[in-house]
Amino acid sequence: MKPISLSNKVKLDTTTISNQFIDTYMAKTNGEYIKVFLMLLRLLQGGENPSADMIAKRLDMTERAVLRALFYWEKEGLLFTENHTNGDVAATKETKAQKDQVPVKSMLTPADLKQKQTDTNFSHLKYITEMYLGHPMTNTEINSLSYIYDDLKLPMDLIEYLIEYCVSNHKSNLRYMEKVAIDWHKKGIKTPQQAKSQSASYSKDYYSIMHAMGLKNQPAPAQIEFMEKWLYTDAHSLNLILEACRRTITAIGKPSFPYASKILDSWKKAGIRSVRELTTYDSKHAVPKTSMPPKQPKKTNIHNFHERSYDFDELEQRYIQKINK
Repeated sequence: MKPISLSNKVKLDTTTISNQFIDTYMAKTNGEYIKVFLMLLRLLQGGENPSADMIAKRLDMTERAVLRALFYWEKEGLLFTENHTNGDVAATKETKAQKDQVPVKSMLTPADLKQKQTDTNFSHLKYITEMYLGHPMTNTEINSLSYIYDDLKLPMDLIEYLIEYCVSNHKSNLRYMEKVAIDWHKKGIKTPQQAKSQSASYSKDYYSIMHAMGLKNQPAPAQIEFMEKWLYTDAHSLNLILEACRRTITAIGKPSFPYASKILDSWKKAGIRSVRELTTYDSKHAVPKTSMPPKQPKKTNIHNFHERSYDFDELEQRYIQKINK
């Protein structure tokens, strides 16, 4: 085996990485995600325009697994996807704190509501929203729509898609639309195509989890938040998540994302990363049957005398002898 040589001089065929990345992420991040980031860095520094498919082929991984890793690093604020349809990626200087910052919602005054009537674009959005809702909007609903339009600054076509998307999933509440809009704002989604691509990329895993919970409805933003944490932040395998859902139903008889999250957190703390490791863990911590205390006979008020043992053959012989005398 050829010996490994170390040098502090950077060569042309060398990929450089900051010590901050090593100090901050190496210990806490899933190894597959590290591999994807390093390959991405190697391709970018080599002057290439990498895609998820290219990285997948280089690392002998599925494209879906690469997209999961890219989504994780995007949430960490180290990169963003320029085109969600083909998985092209690029570096960014935007920090996670800046990216996750959500504008504060303020209530519109009567004067503000009157001023809104002069905004052609907003009036158009209000008209479309009322068509989907089937009723004139209340001031509270107008306030939510204004927050999405003015404060979150979602583009017009994306807001129109947002309204259509929510209503088609039987979620016509403006507060719900507002939560979805905030989620898209955090993810940097700017076009309907990006929103559709995200939904297509992650919906299969989401619905597998929802099905394991016994749920058939569209996942709510709070449920998606749990699932994103499990899949992308904590990097649990899908099979392990499904097992946690099954155990949740068995334990409490109903779906509960907080309960399943506690199960997964305990497994993570125990270093369990797969169903195989969980099986080994369960076998080691199973309570042996021999250690169970012997079952005591049930006491009743009727059966309260001392029991005796009888030889029924001997009693029968005595009875026969008594008859023959």
